[in-house]
Amino acid sequence: PLINLLTLGTADAKETAAGALWNLSFNANNRVAIAGAGAIPPLVTLLTSGTVGAKEKAAGTLGNLALNDKNQVSIAEAGAIPSLVNLLTSGTAIAKEKAAGALWNLAVNNDKNQVTIAEAGAIPPLINLLTSGTTDAKENAAGALRNLAANDKNKVTIAEAGAILPLVNLLTSGTAIAKEKAAGALRNLSKIGKLSDEIATAKRDAGA
Repeated sequence: PLINLLTLGTADAKETAAGALWNLSFNANNRVAIAGAGAIPPLVTLLTSGTVGAKEKAAGTLGNLALNDKNQVSIAEAGAIPSLVNLLTSGTAIAKEKAAGALWNLAVNNDKNQVTIAEAGAIPPLINLLTSGTTDAKENAAGALRNLAANDKNKVTIAEAGAILPLVNLLTSGTAIAKEKAAGALRNLSKIGKLSDEIATAKRDAGA
């Protein structure tokens, strides 16, 4: 019934169904069941067509579902990535936070998704969230950039888009999670020699 509501319900019913699935998707077994029941395509549709609240809840649900490797592929194949990237700039503060979290999970150990996310234009708005986002958005953006920086081409794109200084600043100003993810992102970036020098200079200048 919840899956049916995502496609057949009123706008409010779709939002309620997405919220219920979000709560259920914190459980690993439920992530498999929700995807198996066909929830991913209608959740992806809600990212663009839903109410403000439905967009937030759909992004949150897809982020949780993406913790499963198989779902990670299905979500990307359903076309979620461009819609999630769009939410990074057009969404509410919560939608931005949840979209960044979903992109973080979609990029875990998945080179294809790492490339697709970067090509969809995610890197500049993720960098903006490092300074302008909610506390959770800063953590999620740093996590997403860390995973995207596992790809060598993305390393250069991330650095050229101005990520190094805000990541360095998070090392001192961020939460424990933000510090950890920012350090991981900088560690991945520093595997390119010239970026390693840039990072060292930025850390010295910031006293980090």
